[in-house]
Order: sequence, then C-alpha cells, then structure tokens
Amino acid sequence: MRVFVVWEPILASDFMAPTTGVLRRIPDPRARHYWDEGHVLASVMKRDAKPPQPKEECCESDGVLWDLVAIYPKGARWEASLPPAVVFDGPVMRVTDPMNAALTSAPAPPIR
Repeated sequence: MRVFVVWEPILASDFMAPTTGVLRRIPDPRARHYWDEGHVLASVMKRDAKPPQPKEECCESDGVLWDLVAIYPKGARWEASLPPAVVFDGPVMRVTDPMNAALTSAPAPPIR
C-alpha cells in the first residue's frame, strides 16, 4: 500500500507547509507527505472526477477539494483520466468506516 498525504492551504492558519507536530497526525511510515500550496492536485482531481468516479458528497472550499479520502484498487493508474476510486469522499473523520472496509477487503483486480 502507498499512502500519499497532500496538505494544502484552506484555512487561514494554513499559511505554510505543515510542521512536524501536524505531520505526526499521520505517523505511518508508508505515508509520504506533500505540500500543495497551489491546489494543483485538488484542481486536477476535481476536473477529472467524472463517471464512473464516485461523486464526493462534501469536501469543497471555494471550489477546492479538501479533507478528501481517495482509495484506489491495487494496480490503478492515473493515465488519460483519473481511475475510479473505491472510496472518494470525506471529510476524513466521517469516512473511516468505508475507508477501513476498503483497506481490509480482498484486493480488487488491477485497473488498466
């Protein structure tokens, strides 16, 4: 499993990349943390989130996706378009059940 945690400025207090204390919220050594000051990833994910991608029911601030969980099956690749996610919703604290279910279920076949 690969975990990408993308931090972006949304709140007034988000004026710089996360500090060590914030990064400790996700201590898993598999997690790679990134700072996306310009909301590049969120913008592209929103633009490319078309059916059969599940539609998120939350997680926008001024048109920017945030606090979103996106879980993809093993082998999924983002090439010409965003692959359909198993979970694509949030906020993170409200989707822990579907997130845990997706992470503990049998692996799905690769999407090509």
